[in-house]
Amino acid sequence: MLTRICSFLLLAFPLLFFNFACMTGQFALQKEEEKLKPKLLIKPPDWVLLKGHPQYPQSQYLIGVGTSEKGPSQAGDAARAKVAQNLKMNISSTMVDISTTEKIHIERIIKTEVDAVLEGVEIKGTWPDQNNGVYYALAVVERNKAAFSIREKINKIESALLRNLNEGTEAENRADVISALSNYLSGYQKAPTLPPLKNTHYVITSSDEGSGSQNISTSEFESRIKNIVRNLNLTVVSGNQQIVKTLKGIAEPLVAKVYLFKEGNLNPVSNIPVIFNYETGQGELEGEKTSDSDGMVQTTIHKISSYEEANHAVTVKLDYHRIRSNFNEDFTEKFLSPLKSKRAIFNYAIQTPKLTSNKSQAWQQSITDLGNQIIKNIPPGKQPVLGVIPFKDLRHGQDTNFSRVLNEDIKTILARADLKLKEIKINKDQQPEEVAKANDLDYYVIGSYRMERRGVEITSRLIEAKTNNVQSSANILIDRKELNPEDLKSFNKTIDEFNSAQMKKDYQDYLEKFIAAKPNDPSFNVKVRTNKKNTNNQDEYQIGEMITFFINVEEDCFLTLLDINPGGEITVLFPNTYQKNNFVRAGKTIQIPPKDKKFDLKVNPPHGEERLKAVATLGRDFPVNLSLNSRDGFHVIKPETSRGMREIEALANFFSSKQNSDWSQDYLKIFIHKKNNIFSRGQRTIPSMSEIFGNK
Repeated sequence: MLTRICSFLLLAFPLLFFNFACMTGQFALQKEEEKLKPKLLIKPPDWVLLKGHPQYPQSQYLIGVGTSEKGPSQAGDAARAKVAQNLKMNISSTMVDISTTEKIHIERIIKTEVDAVLEGVEIKGTWPDQNNGVYYALAVVERNKAAFSIREKINKIESALLRNLNEGTEAENRADVISALSNYLSGYQKAPTLPPLKNTHYVITSSDEGSGSQNISTSEFESRIKNIVRNLNLTVVSGNQQIVKTLKGIAEPLVAKVYLFKEGNLNPVSNIPVIFNYETGQGELEGEKTSDSDGMVQTTIHKISSYEEANHAVTVKLDYHRIRSNFNEDFTEKFLSPLKSKRAIFNYAIQTPKLTSNKSQAWQQSITDLGNQIIKNIPPGKQPVLGVIPFKDLRHGQDTNFSRVLNEDIKTILARADLKLKEIKINKDQQPEEVAKANDLDYYVIGSYRMERRGVEITSRLIEAKTNNVQSSANILIDRKELNPEDLKSFNKTIDEFNSAQMKKDYQDYLEKFIAAKPNDPSFNVKVRTNKKNTNNQDEYQIGEMITFFINVEEDCFLTLLDINPGGEITVLFPNTYQKNNFVRAGKTIQIPPKDKKFDLKVNPPHGEERLKAVATLGRDFPVNLSLNSRDGFHVIKPETSRGMREIEALANFFSSKQNSDWSQDYLKIFIHKKNNIFSRGQRTIPSMSEIFGNK
């Protein structure tokens, strides 16, 4: 018994010495001494021999054994690394049929999850191999604890994928393409993270339990995205195959529909951006549009710029870059690029408008000049609707065969301007303002003509339909020799027919007759101007400004200055209560109001074109008794009154019949802007007929 105890002590002593040396980390024995030192036969634990540990069965724990010659701490690090290595190998071996890109993505996910697992690893044992100078360490982590965070991520991702799928499906069913694609693309981006997480969970737990119940794959989202992209398209609704007979643009807008083809139906898609542009030809149109709640998109060609091609083509296509801007993912190009080719095509044919009959170059240019005078006061920026009411013979107040010829040529000219010319319908006995309202016009053109010794004089006015106020007026004289012989013959025949009939005229007819009246060969001149610099015979004021007139005459005469406002009301500015004597000396300048400022003249509404007519007679004869004792000090001729009708008729008949040289006149236009609403006039112009039709 004593002998056995002694033997045990002898064996234990070296072991105690060895442990002490391990604790101090001192292996300082010389090589020779080590050779002489007896080898200790100490049996390593089973876990060192990779036989497991009874307290940490592999069914419940992940185990890793690490070694290091430097110390136990380093051996522990190696053990942790071994756990990670084993996990990565086992997880990767389960991932098959993946692309290089997916592999990189999956490896990144696996690394993240393995790193998270390592945070729960504990070192549960160390063992020094005293014979070989190597330390062993045992790293363990409980499988369920390691899988807990992974299960949470799996559940979270599956919930997000299911939500993307359901919301994408609902959006697709209501044809909300942008929302559907957004959900599907989001799901497509998240779905690849699920398989490696599930595989990681399986490797850790050796079970599918708790690894999620949904099986929503990347291919499901990819299929849905491709299905939308394939079935999203455009189709022409209206405006195709038009024949353009004017040079201003096309009559009907180009309308297309954005739709999603599903179960045989063209479901309208809203909020989709498109681009209209020319494939053939050139013109001005609205390029960028967005589909409305009915999937409709439309553009209007305001002006055609090229006529070399007989047929023009305009395409409308999905605006790929604006659609793609709704999504942040870089991979969307892979799926959405087919949208670049989705389009619909509109075609229209050009038929260059022609005049109603052979016309001289002078006729063409004169009608163009008339058109430019008419449209110059239309504010820029909009495309108003305009109609032309047949012109009347000024002397008889009726439209004639010549009226119809003239109207067609005027409409042909105006059709080339930046506005919408509308063919209007006129019922018998309708007044111009009634015609404008019935045809939904913004403006209408009305005018008259009369044959003089030199030729035909044509006057015209542009009327704002809403207020019935004159916005601009025009006047041209075309020499007799420039008239088409057939037109002249028709004109003369009509005059003979009317000479035997007394035609009824209205206030406006007499007013225009009076404005157009002038002597054939006046013996002296009259000049009227304002305190503003005259530009193109039309000064500009805005409502509320003060205005002064200056009149010069070359002979001693009796002077009358009449102001015709845009509504047709006439105010006799001179003579007036403050300047009753209208006899003026040759060379003297009459100022209204006078320098002594007994009164002021302020520009009042309405806005539009105001016309001034100065009449100078050598005798006292004047067809109207000007009452200078009115409340405002000025005689007024109102169009709505019987007195006003009598007075304008007397003025028109007196001066239109007074063809001798004992009187003279001058005419000035003033454009009145709305207060604080001044625009640049004259931006709308019509190219000369010769530029398009060539010289006849």
